[in-house]
Amino acid sequence: MRHHTTKRRRIAKIIGAAVTGAALGVSALVALPATSSAASPVATGAAALMKSYDSGTGQIGTGWWNSAVALSTIETYQQTTGDSQYAYAVSGAFDKHKASNFENDYMDDTGWWGLAWVQAYDITGNPAYLQMARTDANYVHGYWDDTCGGGVWWSKAKGYKNAIPNELFLQLTAALHNRVAGDTTYLNWARQEWSWFKGSGMINSSHLVNDGLTSSCKNNGQQTWSYNQGVVLAGLSELSQATGDTGLITTARQIADAATSKLSRNGVLTESCESSGCGADAASFKGIFVRGLRQLATAARTTAYDTWLNAQAASVTAHDTNSGGFGVSWAGPMREESSSSTASAEDALVAAVRGSATPPGSTGAVASGISGKCLDDYKASSTPGAKAQIWDCNGGPSQQWTADGQTLRANGLCLDVTGAGTANGTLVELWTCNGGANQQWRAAGGALTNPASGRCLDDPHSGTTNGTQLQIWDCNGGANQKWTVPGS
Repeated sequence: MRHHTTKRRRIAKIIGAAVTGAALGVSALVALPATSSAASPVATGAAALMKSYDSGTGQIGTGWWNSAVALSTIETYQQTTGDSQYAYAVSGAFDKHKASNFENDYMDDTGWWGLAWVQAYDITGNPAYLQMARTDANYVHGYWDDTCGGGVWWSKAKGYKNAIPNELFLQLTAALHNRVAGDTTYLNWARQEWSWFKGSGMINSSHLVNDGLTSSCKNNGQQTWSYNQGVVLAGLSELSQATGDTGLITTARQIADAATSKLSRNGVLTESCESSGCGADAASFKGIFVRGLRQLATAARTTAYDTWLNAQAASVTAHDTNSGGFGVSWAGPMREESSSSTASAEDALVAAVRGSATPPGSTGAVASGISGKCLDDYKASSTPGAKAQIWDCNGGPSQQWTADGQTLRANGLCLDVTGAGTANGTLVELWTCNGGANQQWRAAGGALTNPASGRCLDDPHSGTTNGTQLQIWDCNGGANQKWTVPGS
């Protein structure tokens, strides 16, 4: 395993010695702006990043944990824009490394990969990806103990308890609870993690997260790296969804407000190492922060961070790009270009495209583009096989749909393409939620697309007759394929 040169240079000592000095993704059913054309900066950035993909290794770039982060960048790009041309990177990484379960000596490395598989599951519905994320969470949990009152160790060597592996464990376990039916284990672990983390002292009086703990279990005062601020935002967003505790969002916003203010120079996010050289690891950090900030903004249903996020993207495109990719300094000048710095800057571009998204769990009517008609669960049925139909909008229980991840649920069932069909005219019904690709829907341009078939939810012949069963059909932009999802 290649050392994390930058991060490990700044985390110089370990517990047991005198410590003197020092990673999807929410996938939501959202209406996306039409800014993901082939010529757009965000699409150009994705193409530049994928030049670093090695089909022999299945990795984007050469660093192990950085390639997991870069894969999450591409997954977030796909979730945001609907552009699936790089989906091969997901299966490529999985097939090349699944025998190892994506585990190594470092808990943060394993956590990054676990989160990438959560996103892969959200995109594809493939249960193998969800199971891998569970395997990774279970592995990390094996390095939780009572030293310093709790928390997971940074590595198998058990020499340092620090922020990043614990933040990743929080996000991963909360995300798993939100996706694993009937789970209690991951939720308990997530609650234990947050209870320990918030009491550990790593969040300082300025509401920023320092790197870790000393041998005496005190805040070590080391660098407030941007990624340590970003992962906790995503973790608290997932945990808030899991528990309904909005106070977690309030805490996350305190950290977000402190980070956007204190870690910016002239309004642009700046890592402390930029003037001297960040190396391969810290080059990834800022993108992780903006990704977490966008997830928080989505969960909080706020546009408060949009101006700041837009400023990051504007600075990247104006000062930190060339024909090959992006550098480490978003304010410029262009320097230290790598796959890691390109992924990081691409995260900034994607976060700006995303806008104010619909958080998972939003409930309400799904209105058709045909005036007065809504998506309807036949007789508010909770029996698998009930037809998905159009009906006059009435606000009743048969028209209360919950957008959760990339599924639409009503009365305990999921909107489902019958028999996982992909042909034009395949009927749409409600079925037991199972995570299948035929229950995945992506909202873009006003349409609801089923990625597995590449076809859109369609009202046959633009019918207006109550009870008309819906189908999938080639996407054509017609009013009979326009739908407004809850919260959008």
